[in-house]
Amino acid sequence: MNPWQPALAFHRLFGILLVLAIALWPTVVRADGATFPGQWQQVASGMDACVACWVEIRRNGPVLKVTGKGGWVAVAHVGRAGDDNSAEGIGRWGESDASHYSGQPFDIRVAIVDKHLYMDMLVQMDDGSTRAVRAIFDKRRSEKSGRRVMVKS
Repeated sequence: MNPWQPALAFHRLFGILLVLAIALWPTVVRADGATFPGQWQQVASGMDACVACWVEIRRNGPVLKVTGKGGWVAVAHVGRAGDDNSAEGIGRWGESDASHYSGQPFDIRVAIVDKHLYMDMLVQMDDGSTRAVRAIFDKRRSEKSGRRVMVKS
């Protein structure tokens, strides 16, 4: 008997399980019930934490309109990355925004993972550089009605 046979069998089994997990992952992620439309409250950010920051998402077929508290708007297409839980698109910060992002265009990607909305935004600056804005959002439920509502600050 080859002394490597049990190890090879284990590696084959592990490989098969890994392939099955990858193949079934979209079904598992979709089963958590989170959908894009609605208001999302920021819970974490790559920059400073912003308890009052939010995004609102409206859906029309495969197209999402994403609006941010900071005065930016984006349009993203669901399924470009190959699944219904992510969307990619473009947007622009509002001209009236007092930050250094005022009027700047950006690329955006949003994805739902474990009932959280993950956002990656790459902002094109005037000097040719790119700045990344990353944040995680969560939907909040009203304690009384069970409806998802945005917390006002």
